[in-house]
Amino acid sequence: MAKDVRNPEFWNKFMQRPEVQACMRKKLKYESAAEAAQKTKLDKLERKQRRYEIMDELMKCATNIKHLISPMFRYKITQKYLWKVLCEARAEGLLFCDKLRQPQVYHRLQAIKAEITAGPYGVAGWQAEEEVEEDLMDKMVVEADCIPGGIDGEAPDRKQVLDRREIQGVLDFGQQIKSEGNEAFANENWEGALTRYCQGDEMLKNFAAEPHLANENKELKTMHRQCLNNKANAALKMDQWQNALRAAEQALKLKMDDEKALFRKAQALEGLGRTDEALEVLDEVEQIAEDMDEEFKEQILDDVRERREEIRDIERKAAKNFHNMFKAMGDKQVFGGGRFLADGTSPPPALTGEEERKLKRMKDRQEYQEAKARWELEQRRKEGKPLFELPSEPDMPTPNKPPLGYRKMERTVTITKAQAEQLLEELLATYSEDGFQKKVHADAKAVMFEYQPFLRRLKKTAAVVQEPILAKWGFDPSEEGLSEMMVCLSDYTLKDSALRKLADETTKMLYGGEDGMWGMDQE
Repeated sequence: MAKDVRNPEFWNKFMQRPEVQACMRKKLKYESAAEAAQKTKLDKLERKQRRYEIMDELMKCATNIKHLISPMFRYKITQKYLWKVLCEARAEGLLFCDKLRQPQVYHRLQAIKAEITAGPYGVAGWQAEEEVEEDLMDKMVVEADCIPGGIDGEAPDRKQVLDRREIQGVLDFGQQIKSEGNEAFANENWEGALTRYCQGDEMLKNFAAEPHLANENKELKTMHRQCLNNKANAALKMDQWQNALRAAEQALKLKMDDEKALFRKAQALEGLGRTDEALEVLDEVEQIAEDMDEEFKEQILDDVRERREEIRDIERKAAKNFHNMFKAMGDKQVFGGGRFLADGTSPPPALTGEEERKLKRMKDRQEYQEAKARWELEQRRKEGKPLFELPSEPDMPTPNKPPLGYRKMERTVTITKAQAEQLLEELLATYSEDGFQKKVHADAKAVMFEYQPFLRRLKKTAAVVQEPILAKWGFDPSEEGLSEMMVCLSDYTLKDSALRKLADETTKMLYGGEDGMWGMDQE
């Protein structure tokens, strides 16, 4: 008979079986996939928290410990052992760095490194598996290399951390270098002293003791500051002002109120000629000395006053020497004769070649006109005519009515027929502009449309727009140039009816057109 699992009677009989009742009595626990994932997540968070605690403690350790642990810190086996060591150190009341230096712990770390280096076939096996998480490359993994200054200079203040034994060796060697430098300085061997102090500076600035070694760190800092002060003093003896200034400023970074460093800085600034800054630094030294014992206070204040007086004497001597120097240079005309006029002002700048030629033309024209006026005056005297004639009424030269006196004179510019037509069209366009026409009409109204007074005004108004055209075509921008241009145009307007008609249209617009004074001369 087939088993009907849908029949309740079947399940009643099934539950009464002895083996089924035995299984139900056992307390079996079933974990779902979600529960397992949650547990894994919590384990990772716990390991992460432990890892950060280990990192904080490792950053207080010496550099040799960091170099050992840093390459293998990402592996689980390393983290588990370091956590075990950290818990033991806390239980025993030891520092983590001291616990790591114990022989059995240090040798175990070296053995773990050997196991990890052996690879997947080493004795470590699955325990050497990497901790694959988002924070795989933690800050400690980068900083634990602890190369002074950083691999690419990214951490200029980073120093190599040493333990008590190693830092004592650095202090002893630093003291030896300092003593040798002091001996060379006492023998006035400035170069030798500066060399030893520079060696001490280069060594001491790259090392630091573990954070819990406060006395050693303080002693190291004090020795470094003394080396920098002595380095600045030796550089001053050799007139190396920039080196002395840099050494003094580095010493002030270690202790801002170091009176020796400030005094060396003032001396370096004085040597560089920055006397104002040197006086300000001396004021700072004076303020610091006010809080010292009377014995040191008086000594420092005496040095400050002496240095301040020397700086002021130097400034007075420099001012006097500069005065004498410039006076002697002026007497010997070092700057070139005629550079200054008698009244102390400078002469005008030299003219360019084009400006000199233009000035010469102006002088030649002025001399010609003066000679011409003298000659005409002499001719009038000989002929018995009055020496001066009343000015004749002005006339406006046009292309069809040019001034006759200029036809016989020598021409400075010649134009072709095509150029004459182009020039007339340009004059017509210029005279036809609204702005020019308004000015001409205003001149006509101002003189009540009287012809001769209008011509006087028209000459001035038209000259403004005629001068650019005269200069463009090579004529002199004056009345003589205008007369010459009209004579050149008349050579073609008198022979060609089309050009004559164009010239009449140009003259019409010159006089203001139908609304102006055109045709008034015929009335």
